[in-house]
Amino acid sequence: MPADPANIRLTALEIASMWSQYQNNSLASCVLNYLHAKTEDEAICKLLHYARSLSQQQMTYLTQVFQQEGWAIPLAFSDRDVNVSAGRLFGDLFSLHYLSNMSRLGLAAYGLALSNASRVDIRKFYRQSLQDSMELNEKVISLMQEKGIYSRPPFIPPSQIPHIAEKPGFLGNLFKETRPLTVLEIANLFVNIQTNVIGKAVMTAFSQVVSSPEIRDFFLRGKSMAQKHIEIFTEKLAEDDLPGTLPIEPLITDSTKAPFSDRLMLVHTATLIQAGMGNYGLAVSTSQRYDLAGIFVRLMAEVGAFSEDGANLLIQNGWLEEPPQAVDRRKLAMSH
Repeated sequence: MPADPANIRLTALEIASMWSQYQNNSLASCVLNYLHAKTEDEAICKLLHYARSLSQQQMTYLTQVFQQEGWAIPLAFSDRDVNVSAGRLFGDLFSLHYLSNMSRLGLAAYGLALSNASRVDIRKFYRQSLQDSMELNEKVISLMQEKGIYSRPPFIPPSQIPHIAEKPGFLGNLFKETRPLTVLEIANLFVNIQTNVIGKAVMTAFSQVVSSPEIRDFFLRGKSMAQKHIEIFTEKLAEDDLPGTLPIEPLITDSTKAPFSDRLMLVHTATLIQAGMGNYGLAVSTSQRYDLAGIFVRLMAEVGAFSEDGANLLIQNGWLEEPPQAVDRRKLAMSH
C-alpha cells in the first residue's frame, strides 16, 4: 500500500513550488478582481471570473496544506493591495492579453512543479492545476481569435526534405549571420517579443498611477528597455521577411488613479522580469546561430541588472518577502 501523505514530509522542491504559487495566485487574484470589476464585455467578464475562481481555489488548498504541515502562510497580497473603485486603467481587450500571458506562465510553472513533486497528494494537486491552466489557456486563445486580436506566430513554407548541417557556417559567428533563421530561433524571437510587449504595457500603465517617484522611474526605465528589446528581436525577424507583433499600449487609458498598491505593482513587475529572464535563458540554449545567442546573453545581463535594482527597491521599502530557507546550522552552533 502507498504511504499515507500525512506521514511524509514535504520536500524543499514542493515547498518552493507551493510558496511561489501562493504568492503568484494572491497577486493574480487582486489584479483579476480589479479587471473583473471594470470589464464591460460579457464574454471577457465571464472568463475573468473563471480565472479568478481558479486562483482562489488553489490558494484555499495551499492554505490548508501549509496549516497542516506547520508552515507559515505567506503574507503575499490581500484586498488592501487593490482598489476596485479606481477608474478604468485598461480597456477590456487588455484583459485577454493579460490572461494569455498568465495562463502561459501557469502551464510552464505547474508542469515543472508536477515533475518536481514527490508526494501523491501534491502531484494530484499539480495535475489539476496544470489541467486548469490548459483549460484557461484554451478559453483565452479561443476568445482572442473570436475578437480578432490573436497574434499568430510567423509562417514559413514547408520543408520537403530533412537537412543535415554540414558546414561550420550553420553556427555563423558573433558578427554576421550566414543562414536564415530556424523554426526554433523564430519561436524564441517571437515569444520574447510577446513577453516584452505585455511587460512594456504593464509598466506603462503602472508608471501612470504609482505614487513613488523612484518606483515610477524604475517602471519608465523598464518600459524603455522592453521597447529596445522588441525592436532588436523584430529586426531579426524582419531580416528574413517575418513579422513581429503589434503593441497593446492603445488598450491603456489615461487614468492616473492607482488601482493597486505600489508594492503589488513592483512585485508584479519583478515577477514578469523573472519570467523574461527564464525565456532568455531558454533562447540562449536553443539558438544555434552565434549572433542570436550572443544577443540573448547580452540582453539577459541587462535584464539581470534591472532585476537587481527592482529587488533593492523592494528591500528598501520593506516589501520583499523571503521564501522559506534552510536552517543556518552555523548560527545555531554559535548561539550558545
